Amino acid sequence: MSVAHESEPHGALPWAPRYWTADEFMTHDFGDIGRRFELEDGCIVMTPALSIRHQRIARRLINAIEACLRDGDLDLDVEGPVNYRLNADTVFAPDIAVFRRDTDSDLYVEPHEIEILAEVTSTNSNRDRLTKMNRYARTKCEWYWIIDQNTLVIDVHRIEGDIYRQVASLTPGTAATLPGPVPLTIDPGTLV
Repeated sequence: MSVAHESEPHGALPWAPRYWTADEFMTHDFGDIGRRFELEDGCIVMTPALSIRHQRIARRLINAIEACLRDGDLDLDVEGPVNYRLNADTVFAPDIAVFRRDTDSDLYVEPHEIEILAEVTSTNSNRDRLTKMNRYARTKCEWYWIIDQNTLVIDVHRIEGDIYRQVASLTPGTAATLPGPVPLTIDPGTLV
């Protein structure tokens, strides 16, 4: 499906090769084509729709975090996926983001508003474990969680200088409290 726009030649695909800014990317109508988009260094990256298991894990973790925030009367919110504007030409869509309630925009959150970013691994877990981890570290987001959708292990990383260091690993079968700004106690086994 392609959508012609005044700024594009008739019939041009909206993701045809060209440099995109974060602002252009965030305000462009990509239509409903059943895929997720991210912007990386001015290039649009498409990913297939998430698996049901992936979505279930993310949704249940978001629900648990939301209950924890509400019970703790914390001035934070949680959503996922959200548009996370890393800089002028990069917008990722982390599966889960915990951020300040008083965000500057309804379209995306920015580094100064983020408390925790979390990714549920996909078939290409290297994108979550390498690419996104390194890019998120550059924004100085203090906490980064990686949830392995196969093993349900939650690896908790904290920024140290310019890189993330693993500070905890929660395994299914035992409830534990995640370190960081959200005192969530959870058994990762309950996420499926």
